[in-house]
Amino acid sequence: MVARQTANFDRAEGLSVMENILQSQSEIDAVFAHNDEMALGDLEAIKASDRDILVVGFDATKDAIAAIKAGDMTATVQQLPKKIGSVSVETAVKVLRGEEVEEFVPVELELITQ
Repeated sequence: MVARQTANFDRAEGLSVMENILQSQSEIDAVFAHNDEMALGDLEAIKASDRDILVVGFDATKDAIAAIKAGDMTATVQQLPKKIGSVSVETAVKVLRGEEVEEFVPVELELITQ
C-alpha cells in the first residue's frame, strides 16, 4: 500500500485525492475505493495522467458498471441485499430462540467484472 486517504465518498474529492497521490507516487498498480463514486473520481484522475492502473470500487452503481463495460474500470463489489436480509432474519430468529449467534455474520458479496 502506497497511500490511504479519504475522499468522503465523493467523486470530485476522489478525483482531487487521486491527483495528489499520482503526483507523489510513481508506482501504483491498483486502487481500491470504498465506494464507486470515489473510484470513478480516481478513474478520471488516472485517465488524465495516462497511467495504466487497475481501479476497483464498491456498490455496483450504474455509472461504475458502465465504466466496467466500457473497459475503463476493472471491477466493483456488489452487496446482495436479499441475502443480507435473509441472513439478518435467520440470525434474529436464532436470537429470539435463545440460540447462540456469532458476533460477526459475514454475507457473500459479488465481484462485477463485465
